[in-house]
Amino acid sequence: MQFNPAGQQPPVPPAQAFEHMSMGGMGGAMGAVGGMGGMAPMAPGAAEQAAQAAAGGGGGAGEPLLGVICPGRPMTCAWQITEATRAVMVDHITAANEVPDILIALLPDRPFLSAEQAAIIYWTSDGANWSLLGAIAQQKPSAMLRTGWGTALEPGAVVQLAVSIEPMQVAANLGLDMLAAGGHEERRTFARAIARDLWNFLTSFSQKAPSGGAIQTNGEMMLIPTNVLDSWLKRFDSKYARDPNFMMKGDG
Repeated sequence: MQFNPAGQQPPVPPAQAFEHMSMGGMGGAMGAVGGMGGMAPMAPGAAEQAAQAAAGGGGGAGEPLLGVICPGRPMTCAWQITEATRAVMVDHITAANEVPDILIALLPDRPFLSAEQAAIIYWTSDGANWSLLGAIAQQKPSAMLRTGWGTALEPGAVVQLAVSIEPMQVAANLGLDMLAAGGHEERRTFARAIARDLWNFLTSFSQKAPSGGAIQTNGEMMLIPTNVLDSWLKRFDSKYARDPNFMMKGDG
């Protein structure tokens, strides 16, 4: 999944989520945007420069938008707004390979999401290639997200987070449709996704059934090896290590 903080306009632009917030200290980044009234794209490279400046500064001033907690570390909530619906986190996450989970939460005194919007979180370790991490919404104002950084990143790697405010339909298209139903549906949706992944693996053993047999079939049968579950678990663990959300993105 690719993310560009200065990406293309969505077909139906969401409300200008951040436009009412303080722009103090945002002169450089906001100058590239040309104001918060519209969805004009940033100048080429401006978003990357903002992310690099935030990552290099580590701990600079920013706008409190979302709370971020890496277990065992202090909470951070400072974000640098780069567009009316996009921002990058000021503080970078050091030794990210040691962070298996991360908590993202809406702040009670910073209402910027409507009921039809989701805050979609992305991450990068090089400032250029962004990957989907997860999302939160009014219906689910906090989430503990699996990162997969332990196997995806080298020791000592540094990660930058970004948030994009998008219509709920965009979140659904990214495999995050559980948000629309609220947090109580998450476990069921996740369990069904794992079951679907197992079924897709089993169907790879389908073959045409012999004609004239005593067992009535729809023309196909499965002949599976006795170690089929071990093989699936090995495959599942490998894919999960690369992307903890892979099973939510389709038939994988």
